[in-house]
Formats: sequence, structure tokens, C-alpha cells
Amino acid sequence: MSNNAPHRHHYVPRMVQRNFTNESGGLHFWRRGMNIGEVRTAKPSNLFVEDHLYTIVDKKGARDHSIEHWFGRLETLAAPFIQQFLNIVRHGMTPIVDLTHWDLWHIYVYHAQKRAVAWHKRFITPEDLLLVVKEIAPEEQWREQVRAWEADPEDTLREMNNARIASQVDPMPDEMLTEFRNLGLVIYVAPPQTSFILGDDMSGDALLSSSGGTTGARRVRFMPIAPDVAVGYCDIRGVHKEHLTRMDVRRMNESIARQSYLIAGRSKAQIASLSRITYDPPDILKGLLKSGQGAAG
Repeated sequence: MSNNAPHRHHYVPRMVQRNFTNESGGLHFWRRGMNIGEVRTAKPSNLFVEDHLYTIVDKKGARDHSIEHWFGRLETLAAPFIQQFLNIVRHGMTPIVDLTHWDLWHIYVYHAQKRAVAWHKRFITPEDLLLVVKEIAPEEQWREQVRAWEADPEDTLREMNNARIASQVDPMPDEMLTEFRNLGLVIYVAPPQTSFILGDDMSGDALLSSSGGTTGARRVRFMPIAPDVAVGYCDIRGVHKEHLTRMDVRRMNESIARQSYLIAGRSKAQIASLSRITYDPPDILKGLLKSGQGAAG
């Protein structure tokens, strides 16, 4: 592969980050490990990024960057659709989405979720991964994995990491795409003087209520795509728009902050406030065991 191949891989696409930039083209951010309330500013090129996150390495050390290029092509297709979508919403209208763009959106969301989870899996130890294999694999496969680990742990870890990376571009299963096509899309619009944030988990779930309280609240899953717009799925087909309260937006941002290692947004004061939210990341190991057992079944 070319030495000029990209090695700084963004698990939150820059095309999304740019929607959240302030007047100077940067984002205010806070990362766990920094002091509470200590907010800094950086450009999208330097946020939600890690060297060689999606690079496959062979036994001789040669690097394959094809997966990062694949993500780039997907983003190139999705970016103009997202911008057109935002323009329509900001003009007070509800977008009409054709089947081709519906499918593009479903595929983009599917892989956006996988990318976020892949980043969190970086915090799982090799021993954790072996535990997953032991729980979900046939006994012989488990024994082979242990023998390989004992013989050459470094190469076994490389292969396990390559397998994790390669899975990022596995296509959405046909049956899942069919399920997505039967869902509706909800556009969540933030009120003036409020804004959504970004986290290294691109989506979250929160209790929303039209009154801003908890009575009659319902839990929704959402993904911010701009400071003023987030999107989610619902059981009623078509495209629907919902105007939020300030409290709704706060709850949604707290949800993102709670499960994220890094948060960023337009408002320095807002990020400083959210830096006080206790870290409660998803249980990735439990999720791996659950998904593996489901696949085995």
C-alpha cells in the first residue's frame, strides 16, 4: 500500500464534526482524564481520531488501509444527503426521502454504530476477548485459540485485531435492512439557544417529554447530526418531526456524555457543565457475549 495512505482514522467522521464547529472552525472539547470544567478547542482533524484504528497488519508488518478508504467512500455518498436533509429541516419543512436515500441512510447509521463500538472495544483486554471466545465458540475452536495464544500471543493478538477491523465493513444483513425499511425516521429539532453535542458514542438514549418533565416520558434512541438536529427511528413509517424542550436536549446531551470518553460541541460552557457527568460506558464485554450467543443460536 502507498506510504501516503491515511493513518489518522476518525471514528466520528469529520463531515459530521464540521456541522458542529464554532465561528473559528473548531469545537470545544473535554476528555476524561482532564480536570472537570477544563475545556479546550481543536479542529475536526484532531478530534475523535486514532492512528491506524482501521488498519489491517499482515505477518510481515505491511499495512492495509482499504477499510479506511471504504469508510471514506461511504462518507462521500452520505455527506451531501445529510447537508440537503439539514437544509430542508432548517427551512421548516419535512424531507421527502426516496428509497435509494433511505437505504443509504440505513447503511450509514448501521456502520456509524459499528465504528463507535469498535472504538470502545479498544478498552477490552486480550484476556477479555479469549473469555468471549470461550463462552461462544465450540470447545475445539476454543482449544485451538488457546494453543495459538500460548505459541505466539503477539501474532494471535494481531489476527484477532485484524478480524475485529475487517468486521467493520461487513454489510448489513438483508433481514436487518428489511426491518429498517419498515421503520420511520424522527427528526428531533432543538429549540433556540440550545444545542446537541458529539461524543465518541455517536448515539444515545434518553427520556423525552413534551412538557419537559418525566410524567408520560418515553425513551428514545437518537443520533445528533448537527447542533440543532438529531435523528432516530420510530415504529410509524415515513418522516416525522418533533420539536424538543430545553430539558429534552439536556437529557439527550447527558446521555451522550455519560457513555463517552470524549465530548465536543459549540458551547464552551455547555461542555464544561457536561464534564461533571459520571462516566458510565456501555458494557462492551457483555454485549459481545450476548451478540455471540445470538449468532451461535
